[in-house]
Amino acid sequence: KPKYGNYLIKIDELQIDRIQQLHHTLKACCKTNFISPISQNLTNGIEVLDIGSGPGTWIFDLSSEFPNSKFTGIEIQSFMLPTIRPSNTTFIHNDVLKEIPFDPNTFDFIHMRVMVLCFTELQYNQIIKRLVELLKPDGYLELCEPNFNFYNMGPATKRIVDEWNKLLRAKSMNPVMGDRLYEFLQNNGLQVQRRDIMLPLSAIDGEIGALFGQSTVGLIGARKDNLMKQMNLSTSEFNQLFDEFIAETRIIRMYCNYTRIFGKKL
Repeated sequence: KPKYGNYLIKIDELQIDRIQQLHHTLKACCKTNFISPISQNLTNGIEVLDIGSGPGTWIFDLSSEFPNSKFTGIEIQSFMLPTIRPSNTTFIHNDVLKEIPFDPNTFDFIHMRVMVLCFTELQYNQIIKRLVELLKPDGYLELCEPNFNFYNMGPATKRIVDEWNKLLRAKSMNPVMGDRLYEFLQNNGLQVQRRDIMLPLSAIDGEIGALFGQSTVGLIGARKDNLMKQMNLSTSEFNQLFDEFIAETRIIRMYCNYTRIFGKKL
């Protein structure tokens, strides 16, 4: 198994940039870093856990806005853990599929997003079960995942995305994981609310569309070799198709649905 756990993408500087960019794009689109009704609680001071915290972008944003709250990030890639950090933050190197080193009822708010490329569908459900145990009563668990069946795809995009989704399903990952989250949270006894947001993938939709389009191209491009092999195309054939995909993100108004969902522990 590669040292970056299950994660489908090898993490390098480019991918770290992409992860940080995605954070800012989501925040700009949603005008918020979370949708759970906990602003007042965060202001007063609560215990927050972020699963798959990466370079800490989400935590840093919130820790400066809510200095009374304490934030813990868990990340499997040790080199991504921030070395300089605010005093109300802690980062732990840990594989959440093996264990999460906290007692039940420890956190008031748990946040996890875009982990669809890290867990199989079964693992995702198991993680949710564990996170619910870690929540205090009346605590909130918030998740956010993309749906990889984009809207209004051009022909090259559709070919590539269909193969990308096959790649995920071959690894028991669900490219439309967002559609299962409501059921998973409800089955774990949470009171659930869901909000979907359409993110533009095209520069026609302005700077956000351009950035998110680049981010998506960067993500799928990280598996170019696998896709090329799977499609049985030569390097030049695949590169031509990929260039057409990039061109379509500039001229066709395509969209990606992100499911944002939260559940309250009763």
